[in-house]
Parts: sequence; C-alpha cells; structure tokens
Amino acid sequence: MSDAENKVDIEGCLEKVWEKRTTRKAQTLLKALSLLSGAFMIVAGIIGCSFILYFQIVYFIGSLYTIIFGLTVLTLELRDKLRVMSAVYCWIDIYLKFLTLQRGKGAFYWFVGLLILFISPDGTEHWGPNNCAALVLAFVGFLHTFLIIKETEPVLGPGAANFEEPVQIQAVVSVGSTTVDSTDWTPSCRSVSADPGNWTGSIAQTKQYTRQIDE
Repeated sequence: MSDAENKVDIEGCLEKVWEKRTTRKAQTLLKALSLLSGAFMIVAGIIGCSFILYFQIVYFIGSLYTIIFGLTVLTLELRDKLRVMSAVYCWIDIYLKFLTLQRGKGAFYWFVGLLILFISPDGTEHWGPNNCAALVLAFVGFLHTFLIIKETEPVLGPGAANFEEPVQIQAVVSVGSTTVDSTDWTPSCRSVSADPGNWTGSIAQTKQYTRQIDE
C-alpha cells in the first residue's frame, strides 16, 4: 500500500472520529465529566478545609475557593435542569457573559484547574484532594475550550419544559396619557413553565425602549 493510500485512510479515520464529537453519547460523556469534576471540586474543597486544623491557612483559603468554583461549575452545567440554578444562571448571563459560551466556560475551567493545582499543602510539593480535583477540571476545560466535544445549546425552562429562549417581546401598555412601546425589549434570560397559567419570566436586561407621551 502506497503512502498516499495510507494518508487517505488516516484522514478518513480522523474525519469519522471528529464527526463523533457531536453525537448524543459524546455530549452525554462531556456533561457527565463536567458534573463529576464540579462535584469532585466541592468534596475536595470540604476535605481540604480540614487542613485548618494543621494551621495551613493558604491551603484552607484555596479549599474555600475550590468549593466556590465547584458550585459555579454545577450551576453552569445544570442551568436548565433546576430552578435555583436557572435563577443564578440569569445573573451569570448578565455579569459573566463569557461563561455562557462553551469556549469561555472551558477557558474558565482550565484557568481555575491550573490555579488550584499549584496550591499545595503547606507550600510543599505534595498533593492534596484539591490538586486532584483541579487536574480533572483542567482536563474537562481542555475538552470544552478546543471543542473536542461540542455540547448542545441549553433550554431555559428548568425540568421537562423544553422552551427556547424568546428573542423579542411585543407589547404596548397605556397608562393615562403615557404609552410605552416595548417592541425592542430583548430579554437575556427567561424562565418558562409548561403551564401557560404559570408562565413566569424576568427581563434581565433591556436594550432599548421608547416612550411616547400624548400631549
């Protein structure tokens, strides 16, 4: 077999493997790894907090950050599954917009993982539980950053309601001689229930509105 044929076979195999990154199984694997890394961070942070008994202040503070970052990871991964997570995700969507993108989220995981990885107990070269959890998170961040596995877009309704995010709201409200046209109001985060009688939503950000006053 010639070198050209070998090259074609290798390229064909790589293409088939690359196509698998958008399959349901690959996305489920990525989601599971992300959730496990977040949960591992929380457990490792709780265990690491016990190092305060040995007067290791730096590692104790690093453990507190590990817990916070672990909760952040779970919030990003469960943003469309739990109502509490969806509420927190609305705040992230406004003030930490880059975390709503897969590459931005992956870079965050990578940075946090490498940061905590080098916080060792008592300034030594020994590893603690935080370092192991940070290594796992950094690996997951690598998968997200370079889109090794491409995740699906989340829905905003927590639970079984798979409603997509509304893009525009059209409403004209008149109060006395004042008319407010909210045609250009664009919500950045909205939670929708499956029951129309229980629809709930909050406009987190208003891009533009016009007000007309009848004289």
